[in-house]
Amino acid sequence: MSPRARAVCERVLVIAASVFLLLAVVAGYARLAALDADQFANRATAALRADSVRTLIAERITDDVVLQRRADLVAARPLIESAAAGVVGGPAFTALFRSAVRDVHRAVFERDRDTVTLTVADVGTVLAAALAQVRPSLARRVARVGRAPLVTRRLDAVSATLAHGANRVRRLSLVLGAAWLALAALALLVAPDRRRTVVALATGAAVGGVVLAVAYGVARGVVAGKFAGADAQAAARATWDAFLGDLRTAAWILAGSGAVIAASAASLIRPVDPSIQLRRAVSRLTREPARPALRALRGATFAAVGVLLLVWRDAVLALAATACGVYLLYYGTAALLRVVYRPPAPAAGRVRRTPGGRPARRRAVVVVLLPLLAVAGAVAGFVGTGGATTAAPALGPCNGHVELCDRPLTAVALAATHNSMSASVPGWYAAQQDRPIADQLRDGIRGLLIDTHYADRLPDGRLRTYLGSTGELGRRFAPDDTSPQAIDAALRLRDRLGFAGQGERGMYLCHTFCELGGVSLAAVLGDIRDFLVANPGEVLVVINQDYVRPADFVAAVDAAGLGGLAYRGPTTGRWPTLRQMIDRNQRVVFLAENRAGGAPWYHLAYERITEETPFAFSRPSALTHPARLPASCARNRGPEAASLFLVNHWITTDPLPLPSNAATVNAYRPLMRRLLTCRRARHHLPNLVAVDFYRRGDLQRAVDTLNGVR
Repeated sequence: MSPRARAVCERVLVIAASVFLLLAVVAGYARLAALDADQFANRATAALRADSVRTLIAERITDDVVLQRRADLVAARPLIESAAAGVVGGPAFTALFRSAVRDVHRAVFERDRDTVTLTVADVGTVLAAALAQVRPSLARRVARVGRAPLVTRRLDAVSATLAHGANRVRRLSLVLGAAWLALAALALLVAPDRRRTVVALATGAAVGGVVLAVAYGVARGVVAGKFAGADAQAAARATWDAFLGDLRTAAWILAGSGAVIAASAASLIRPVDPSIQLRRAVSRLTREPARPALRALRGATFAAVGVLLLVWRDAVLALAATACGVYLLYYGTAALLRVVYRPPAPAAGRVRRTPGGRPARRRAVVVVLLPLLAVAGAVAGFVGTGGATTAAPALGPCNGHVELCDRPLTAVALAATHNSMSASVPGWYAAQQDRPIADQLRDGIRGLLIDTHYADRLPDGRLRTYLGSTGELGRRFAPDDTSPQAIDAALRLRDRLGFAGQGERGMYLCHTFCELGGVSLAAVLGDIRDFLVANPGEVLVVINQDYVRPADFVAAVDAAGLGGLAYRGPTTGRWPTLRQMIDRNQRVVFLAENRAGGAPWYHLAYERITEETPFAFSRPSALTHPARLPASCARNRGPEAASLFLVNHWITTDPLPLPSNAATVNAYRPLMRRLLTCRRARHHLPNLVAVDFYRRGDLQRAVDTLNGVR
């Protein structure tokens, strides 16, 4: 091959390699940022940090709540919008939004749907939690809005093609990178002067980086211009930056790396003075050509640049600034390398030595290594600081404390309530708690001991417990802490008050007899789910004293939307940490006293998972007198090696529980004394501290002390 043919071939290969390098960078970024569902969702949630995006989404949610679902709430629009602006970007909404974006991504790139809708489920629940303190009645109405569609788009042919080619794009970055290496190697192979080819390849990389940076700015402006209004345009720019801001940084690194390597390679050829090249370029631009055609072309070019500067001012200025920055980097690198090394004169027959006596070849090695180290450092810094990826939303506390996040559930103490559903509200006889379960959760209760029964709701609204047979009655309540006198009294009351007639059977939370008070299981499960949705950093344990079939209980949990939040991990050995449970969104442990099954996540409590203390105490002294504390910590149900330890800490005084007893035994000093005694005796941290009238005494303080967070 003639020298001229080799030179032409080299130039073609250099240009092709530069194009393939640029495409490889774009495809690699798309693979990391756009085609990975988690990364795509992370970047979408990162956009929520921008005030313009939060404001726009809050307006969209408010319009959907007010205009689409509850038109009669239009008068409360300002209050709802204010609450929406407050929750957007918060941990609860961020978790919902991230899940919704991930679903949309999978719909586009995996299920290939023609139409996708970005729908944030449970947005009404989150809004209601924010409104509950200022307008409870409004919160209840807003809570009924379950889902808010934010964006609905029909995919056009281009989007459908991208969906079909997603897997190809994932492989394309590797193919393009390999193609760039092959073309660069061929260019060096056929080049008459390989050093000059290295300069050309590096210059091509620098030009590609400049082109990519300018294209980023132009496309950003074009996309933002398609939206009406300054707020919408600001939100569009913020979203663009969240998804593609790292691509612009990658373009700058590519351009800068190319400039540094070009300066290094050029310095090995001869001393480089880029200012001479710049003066030559300026001279050519300012000198008027002799031929009329060239003069006309020159004038047209200047006019076109002027028009572009007027129409696309930001893009032209971005191009000028980027080119200027790359040139200064090139110039500065060349100036520094001229200090380090000057190539020997062509006539020299031996290696020239520097004044210090070292061979010039060593300086040449430094000229090569320093720029390569600088480029490697820039790339490593970009990748190492997350430039190629976007982190998931910032992690919040676990059960209210960051210190608990790295602990397994077996190493965490939870405040719990005994007969949690038995609250001091109308319709309950002999209540054992100060407030209903929804309020308990808001007050910090994280362990619920509940009883589930079948009952018939009669036409007058009262409940009649379904008992099956009379013989089953004794077996059914034998392990319960209800005295025979209370059972006899309840049966007499039932007969005398005429709980008769046809009713609608359902599942209710009652203590022994639903005639003495009960609440719908579905309603309570809904309250639990609402709390977990509005508080994505909380983990709960529910122990069910079950008198219903496991399959029916599981069906109720699923119907309430709690099945997806049920813990499915190991129940023996090493449990996951609270942070791991939260990240997997498996945040409620369901345990049954009598019969489990129906779902993999519904386990028997006392077979191997939970051990407990006795619970039949009739006087406060049994839980407060130091001499009697060891007996109160004796083994009851559950194996000694169980994962969780339940401390039952209440006084039974049938037929009426006494809040004064709770105030005595729940006081900080006697409660801590017993908890520490049980911890020593059972060699296990009390994981569930269950009490009556949880607001009396200092339960939460005692639990915090056990956890070491006070």
